[in-house]
Amino acid sequence: MNPMESLGGVFSRLSYFNPLMMINRSETCATTRLLQIRYMGLNMNDITQKFLRDEEYSTDLSHDDFHARRKIVQQIGQANESQHLPWVPVLSTYEIARGSAKKMRDWGHLLFTDATSTVFLLVMIFPVECPCGNADHDYHAITRHHAHKLLCLANYLWPAKAPPKWIRATYTTPTYDYRLDPKFFQTHSKSAEDLTLLNAHPSGRYFHIALEEVQPSLTQSEVQRVDAVLALNPSNNADLPERLAVRQRVVLPAGGKAVVDAELRSNEWSKNLKRGCANCEEVPKNGKLMKCSKCKLVQYCSRKCQANAWPNHKHFCKKAGAE
Repeated sequence: MNPMESLGGVFSRLSYFNPLMMINRSETCATTRLLQIRYMGLNMNDITQKFLRDEEYSTDLSHDDFHARRKIVQQIGQANESQHLPWVPVLSTYEIARGSAKKMRDWGHLLFTDATSTVFLLVMIFPVECPCGNADHDYHAITRHHAHKLLCLANYLWPAKAPPKWIRATYTTPTYDYRLDPKFFQTHSKSAEDLTLLNAHPSGRYFHIALEEVQPSLTQSEVQRVDAVLALNPSNNADLPERLAVRQRVVLPAGGKAVVDAELRSNEWSKNLKRGCANCEEVPKNGKLMKCSKCKLVQYCSRKCQANAWPNHKHFCKKAGAE
């Protein structure tokens, strides 16, 4: 059972309770985290402490994933101190909205932002590069794919009030010892010429994507789940007209595919993820789970598990308001 929903059941009687007040350092829902940054401030959502403790406390990450992320967080943290840079890590692994990741390629990795939450750094972490030419080793395409999706999400969440400006993205591997070029995390006061040079980096693994360059990348299913998270706080309805207006610029048409999707087709990246029941956490043998018909964010293996989870889940279950 989701521990945050269990805690939510405890605090639900408070008149001012809102599910988005529940901050989880290991949060994997990008929509939830981005909204929490605007609601509660950047410092409350800083996950640096996650990588200052021993890895045994981060059961959501493997040994290699934890230490790779720790090295990157430390490198950018040192640059923050010496150069007065603004970057704060807010997600270590994420999907667009809870339950939206269907395949391995749907997971983003380490995300940083600043106090404005209008600019972002995305670092994807991969195994050693392979010269085989298979799409699952096209780290360039995968990284660009996630950069466009994250910027589309931010634009959808904040279409009018302080909309996002840009995202920088890169990938790193053990070959690079998980090190990044310092140009990557310089502040957004850099000139247009400097940004062009970043995109033309000799390694070919750095990208700077401005909002006006973003490609529609969110699927209809993802947006449906994003709307369900937005529904947790009625104040989000204030931006509903603007959100509906921007929707066509960030969401793929029904049956459409992102431009970069064609570059990611391979046996490895086409594998479906195996998810467990949101209540008992068991993975059904047939792989089939029932989706909550109201919020569409959680899935259960049986009606019994759904009923058992309802007393806690009901505080987090809202019908999407932008359908």
